[in-house]
Amino acid sequence: MNDVKKMTTYGDQEVLDLVAYAFQWELSEKNIERYQRLAANSWNYGSYDDDGKLASQVMATMFNVNVHGVAYPMAGIGFVASYPEYRGQGRIDRIMQQVIKECYDQKIVLSYLAPFSFPFYRRYGYEYTFERSVYDIKSSDWPDSPKTSGSIKRLSWEQAKDIIHAIYHQQAKNHRGALIRDSWWEEIKFTLRKTLTFAIYYNAAGDPEGYLIYSIDNGTFMIDEWGYISGEAFHGLNRLIVSHRDSVAKIHYQVGEACGPLQAFALKPMPAIQSRPDMMTRIIDLEQFLQSYPFTNKEGTIAIHIEHDVYAPWNNGYYELSFAHQKPIVKRVESTDLPCLTTSIQRIGQLLFGVQAIDTLLFFGEIVADDAVVAFFQANLPKGQPVLEDYF
Repeated sequence: MNDVKKMTTYGDQEVLDLVAYAFQWELSEKNIERYQRLAANSWNYGSYDDDGKLASQVMATMFNVNVHGVAYPMAGIGFVASYPEYRGQGRIDRIMQQVIKECYDQKIVLSYLAPFSFPFYRRYGYEYTFERSVYDIKSSDWPDSPKTSGSIKRLSWEQAKDIIHAIYHQQAKNHRGALIRDSWWEEIKFTLRKTLTFAIYYNAAGDPEGYLIYSIDNGTFMIDEWGYISGEAFHGLNRLIVSHRDSVAKIHYQVGEACGPLQAFALKPMPAIQSRPDMMTRIIDLEQFLQSYPFTNKEGTIAIHIEHDVYAPWNNGYYELSFAHQKPIVKRVESTDLPCLTTSIQRIGQLLFGVQAIDTLLFFGEIVADDAVVAFFQANLPKGQPVLEDYF
């Protein structure tokens, strides 16, 4: 069945009608502009019925991500939608097959998505990778911080954007799977969704060291993003949040990591927060991913065996890894006598992204591995849980 087409016109009324229906979007001028600018940086696919009517669609937006200092091309999957009368016909399945194959052909190494259902996207080789912490707290319970020697200025987006861009990319946490943000994405993220305020923290010497992006809505202080490259900037911006305690009832903050300094360094205990699984990741091309992967000690010779990758069968098989001049050498082979790890594309992704330790995967039977392979991964993986602040 050849119902899937790559769209060449992505902003016509038919596409916008499906977006509005599926996501309850108001087709305001700003929302239409947001969708069209996002689609202009994306591959857009539609499934059409026998009468040529659009039935389902998927958008794959092209980004780059930073995985412990290595930049990888990544396709962010979004706007997955079908009209209800077409559901259960395999249309999204056929689109996803084409998306994954085209990503591979175009040397796109990774793919991320925000799932409406974890089991649904696991069938395509995606797996939970990122966590999100949600703070929804009475303003009176928000912890204070000590005074700092710096100052804060509220700026327009045009004044603040270069500072925010620089500080975002300097933060070490954003080197663990986060987007390498381009200006087109920052414009969509921070100017076309809602009206935001941009506050910059300057140290005593006048150098910018942090930012807070927020809005106030119906008595709630909404933190959109909070970035800092010094502890002083963290505390200074936290005092800006605290200064609103008498004028708002609640403070709401969602951050793309499981734990942060609010719990560790607050001057009083924080109320309970919610941590939950968030975005999913798929390795499109494991060979390319391994060839640039930032193994740390870079010692050892091992093999990896991938099984049952139905939607990217090119990933199945044996990979022998060795090192010369500190660079991974990856060789595809029919079989191997090297110490070997056997697993699925989902579990190797969780291992290499630092979501699950090899000991845990081994304990629960998610991998089969020789002792030498276990020792290799214990010694050679970069440290730190993956972090993703963006949503698409």
